[in-house]
Amino acid sequence: MNYLNLRQNENTAERQLRPVHSAKGRTINPEAKRKKILRTAHKLFVNRGYYRVSIPMIVAASGISTGAIYNLFGSKENIARTLYEELSVRFMVSFQKRLAQHTTTYGKLRAFTELVFDLTESDPAMIEYLMFMRHSEFVDDLSPLLSEPFEIVRSIVREGIAANDIKSGDYFACSVTYTGAILRPVMLHLESVLPKPLKEYSEEFINNAWDAIKA
Repeated sequence: MNYLNLRQNENTAERQLRPVHSAKGRTINPEAKRKKILRTAHKLFVNRGYYRVSIPMIVAASGISTGAIYNLFGSKENIARTLYEELSVRFMVSFQKRLAQHTTTYGKLRAFTELVFDLTESDPAMIEYLMFMRHSEFVDDLSPLLSEPFEIVRSIVREGIAANDIKSGDYFACSVTYTGAILRPVMLHLESVLPKPLKEYSEEFINNAWDAIKA
């Protein structure tokens, strides 16, 4: 997934969805409806799971008519796919900004981890949707570990192995070792299992994940 292209497509869609004035002077704002549908669907998908959410549920929770939802998205699958793409863009923009501040393998992996931890506390629904939803239900052949953020992590690990910063071995397995050590505490936080805020553990979790793969 090319997050820059997605962002350009999003901007084009916004221009196409500017408010339209009816003959009676009433302002119709499709973009406001679109955003409300996505916000509502996001909450429902995270709380209930993709298959347990229906268009009528989204209609009831959002107050947007069935016709408007189908006109804007066409299907529940397209709502879920659009939401995934837009959240991915937001994540990737933040990730790239943080990556630009680092040159070492450790620094780059830490940038990823700190962003995930920060968003887990500030926007848990975003992290849950991006990293723990069954994306293959609405995006063919896609799982969280195959998404673009994790592709970048694998690239960082592969380069780290070549630079002898990370112990030799299969780069994919090594990436899973690192991300697994990061995502497990994130899941525990989302399930309200951690006895203290995630950030209070972040240094230890980051060091443990790094110790598991460093050369």
